[in-house]
Amino acid sequence: MISLIGRVLAPGDLGVRVVTIDGGRIRAIGEPDGAPPGVLGGPDAWIVPGLVDIQLNGAFGVDFSDPGADVARVAPALPSTGVTAFLPTIVSSPPESYAACLRNLRTSVAADGARVLGTHLEGPFLSPARCGTHDPSALRAPDLDEVRAWLRDGDVKIVTLAPELDAADSVIRELVAHDVLVAIGHSDATWHVADAAIRAGARLGGTHLFNAMRGFHHREPGIAGRLLAPGVAASVIVDGVHLAPETIRLLAAIKRPDELVFVTDGLAALGEPPGTYRLGGREVISDGTVARLDDGTLSGSVVPMAPALGRLVAGGLDPSVAVHAASSAPARLLGLEAELGRLEVGRMADLVLLDAGWKPQLTLVGGRVAHGSTSGRVV
Repeated sequence: MISLIGRVLAPGDLGVRVVTIDGGRIRAIGEPDGAPPGVLGGPDAWIVPGLVDIQLNGAFGVDFSDPGADVARVAPALPSTGVTAFLPTIVSSPPESYAACLRNLRTSVAADGARVLGTHLEGPFLSPARCGTHDPSALRAPDLDEVRAWLRDGDVKIVTLAPELDAADSVIRELVAHDVLVAIGHSDATWHVADAAIRAGARLGGTHLFNAMRGFHHREPGIAGRLLAPGVAASVIVDGVHLAPETIRLLAAIKRPDELVFVTDGLAALGEPPGTYRLGGREVISDGTVARLDDGTLSGSVVPMAPALGRLVAGGLDPSVAVHAASSAPARLLGLEAELGRLEVGRMADLVLLDAGWKPQLTLVGGRVAHGSTSGRVV
C-alpha cells in the first residue's frame, strides 16, 4: 500500500488530501487528518493524474522519425517528466520511410514506463508556405493510397494535415472512417476552409495553435481565428517560447476545458544537454529550452511537461486548468477518458506526486512505481 499527501488536482482542485493506492488502484481520497505513518508528500506537494503527451517527436536522444528509433529507451524515462502515456510523432518524411517507422513504433513494446498509445503523423500533407521546420522536399499532396498504407502498417491515432491542399477532404473522410483523429495544422487555410475541415470531421482543429499557420487578422481571421472559436480542440506548446505565457492564459479563458490540450512538441533533445540533434533527418540545435534550424527557425521544444506546467502556474495559470489540459483533455480527445486523465477512487493509479516546484518525485503507471521511490518525504 502507498499513501500520498498533497494538494490533489483530479484535475479539479480537491485541496490537500491523502491518496491511498493498493493493488494498483486508488482506494481512497480522504481528509489529511490522521494521515498514516510513512505517508509521502506534504501540504506543499501536488498530486495529479498522469500526464498525456499527444505530440512527442522524440526524447532522451531518440528521434521517432528514425526507423530504428528505440522506444524502449524513451518510455521508461518519460515518467521522470510526469508523462505516463504518449503518442510517438513522425514528422514529414520521404514516402519510402513510413512503413519501417510505423512498424517499428507498432512492434516496439516497452516493458516499463509510459504507455505508447499509438502514433501521430505530423505531415507530410502540409502547406509548403507553413512548413516550419519540416523538410520542404518531404511535403506532398494528400494521397489516399499512401494513407491506406499507413493504416495497414501502423497504429495511427492522429494525422495532422493542411486542409487547403487538393484532395485533403477525401483524406479527412478516409481517416475519420477508420477512427483516426484528424488534426489541421501547418496550414495557410482561411476560416472557411478550416471550418469545412472541422465539419468534415477534423476534431483536433489545431496542431500547435498559432505556430506554422496563417495568423489571426481582424478582417480575415484565418485558421487561427476558427480554432479560437468554440467546438473544436486545439493543442498548444507549453515551453513559454512557442507561445507567450500570457497567450496561453488568454486561450484558457477562451476555450472550453476539453478544447485546450497541452503538448511538449518534444524532440530528441528533450532530457538531454544542449547541442545538435536530428529531427526527421534534419539537424537542429537545442539551447536547453527549444531547438532551431541553423537559420533560427523554431523546431520544437525540449522542456519536459511537468516543469513546463510549473512555469505556467508560477506565471498565473490556474493549476487545475494546466493539469486538465495535460491529462484529462488529451485522454478525452483520444477516447480514453475512462482509463486515463483523472484521479478517482477505483481507477487504476496513473498519477504523479510533484514537489512544490512541480518536479516529479513519484510517478505511478498502472499502480507500478515508474519513477522515484516510496520512501522519504517531499517538502
